Amino acid sequence: MKNSNVVIALSQSLRAVLVVVALGASTASAQNIDKAIDAFKARNYESAAAIYYSVLRLSEDPGEAVEAQYGLARSFEKLGLHLAALKYWTDIAEAGNEHPHFLKAIEGLVDAGEALDDDLNMPKTLDKVYNGSNISTIEKMNPTVLQRVYFHLGRHVYNKQNMKEARKMFKAVKEGNPAYPHAQYMLGLLRLGVGQPDQPAPKYKEGIEHFTNARSAIPAETSDKKLTALRDLASLGLARLYYEQAYQLEDGDPKRIAGLRNSMLEFQRVPRFSDGWSEALFERAWAHTVNNEYGRALGALHSLSAPYFKDEFYPEAKILQAIIYYYNCQWDRVNTILDETKAQVEPMTLQMTKLVEGNLELDEWYPLLQKSMEQPVDVIDEALLPRRVAAAVAHDAKFVKMEAFLKEIDREQKFFEKNRTFAQSDMSQTLVEDFDANRQGYLGVMGKYLKAKVASLAAELNDISTRAGLIALETKTAEADWLEQGRTIENLERKRLPRPFIPDDTFQFWWFRNEYWIDELGYYEFTIKTECFE
Repeated sequence: MKNSNVVIALSQSLRAVLVVVALGASTASAQNIDKAIDAFKARNYESAAAIYYSVLRLSEDPGEAVEAQYGLARSFEKLGLHLAALKYWTDIAEAGNEHPHFLKAIEGLVDAGEALDDDLNMPKTLDKVYNGSNISTIEKMNPTVLQRVYFHLGRHVYNKQNMKEARKMFKAVKEGNPAYPHAQYMLGLLRLGVGQPDQPAPKYKEGIEHFTNARSAIPAETSDKKLTALRDLASLGLARLYYEQAYQLEDGDPKRIAGLRNSMLEFQRVPRFSDGWSEALFERAWAHTVNNEYGRALGALHSLSAPYFKDEFYPEAKILQAIIYYYNCQWDRVNTILDETKAQVEPMTLQMTKLVEGNLELDEWYPLLQKSMEQPVDVIDEALLPRRVAAAVAHDAKFVKMEAFLKEIDREQKFFEKNRTFAQSDMSQTLVEDFDANRQGYLGVMGKYLKAKVASLAAELNDISTRAGLIALETKTAEADWLEQGRTIENLERKRLPRPFIPDDTFQFWWFRNEYWIDELGYYEFTIKTECFE
């Protein structure tokens, strides 16, 4: 009985101690959340983040936990640590509208995703939480933020090929909203049937309207690189639209002539030395060819062969050159170009195919690309990608975004490792390990994309070899026809032809003397005389 009394007495004492400890912990936790709030108000965001993290990890009070979660996301946001902020905005958003900071998290999610140019994780999270009872809550947001949400949702469902829902989301973005030019551009792509498996008939009138709206909504004086790039994409979209529409009309049709002229004008609106300039030059060469302006087509292709474009890769340019000379019955030039093309393309195709079919792990592809970029242009190393192919992949718009995301992972990881306040907190090791795991996972994502991209380029090069073979056969047939008609095929020395037409006195004429001058790029024009006969 005495023993029993002793046990009860000890238990009661222990219970009292636990209550005191719990009250002390609760008080300490409350004090910590207050300290975090004070640090945040004082703009000491590093200390605020460290304290908020401690509260989030240790507090058993749900109210404190949600406040710490929100405070941590905001502190990271203020520090420009967008990936770290994105993690906690995502956690809050996925908790649903019962979380007191749900709508603020949606806005924070969009802000962080746009800062990171993240078109994968952030839109995926928005799509996940935009359902059920959350929809009515989200639609009560500030209209400006809500329309940005609609744009990202639209882009996400567009990538999933749900075009009807994408169109609905893009149309909900109104003029004046920051996402408006982006939404209009996407609507332009939708009207042309881009990315759609069923390839619906293009709606050219609507496409022109959307691309024009996208471009007009961007201020002429903007210094925002993303907006200037979008403006150039809108010009390319209009140029391609006019070209495609004109190409389907009969030769000599006034609408065809006007359409091709509009196409070339739009290609010329892409600024010289911008990221889209080389693409505009190459595609403009096709438009000139279709319009029988062979000298201008050859001039545009000639610019692309300048050292300035050494990292650009347009193997199809050789095919277009061969086609132009074929149309003008200059068989010797056709054969020379085709021989050069096959000698360049076939070894590259074999080299790339071996790498794609090899046993490289996905996380090995990015280091491979980096090593390939370091080699000289003319060196062939079968263990690497051809230098020009590597450069083309490295400049691919989607890959550029992926690489920037990887660099941001590295930057933020290093920040958590080196920052004194963070390094002394229990937060640093956990988040550094998270970043390390994310980096390894993301290398796999990049590797998957790079492998698919290289495989696609290898198939494209193989197609170019096939087309070169077909043109060679057509050329042999044409040469045989000449011989049957008594026409002699001779490699005569061609005389220098008269200079091209000079539009006005703002242009000056100079013969090309095997030297490329930067101010002449884009303005070259050949004189070419047909050697065909009736």
